[in-house]
Amino acid sequence: METESKREYVTELPLEIQKMLKNMDFPIERKEVIEQARKSKAIPDILRELGMLPDKKYNSAEDLAEELHIVYIGAPA
Repeated sequence: METESKREYVTELPLEIQKMLKNMDFPIERKEVIEQARKSKAIPDILRELGMLPDKKYNSAEDLAEELHIVYIGAPA
């Protein structure tokens, strides 16, 4: 059940971020996420949002998407 709900986080993200997630190798740290986004010429808004991620290692696209979901929408109730 938890994996299913985490997958939903990925599909709720902007398409540009969904595409980036597909091209990332996990595990990955926040600084590497931002680096890859810069290399792929992500728009400034996305770079700013990625900068709001907690500084930690992300083990999967779903883990990263869950944190991004919190950045965009806020923590789940």
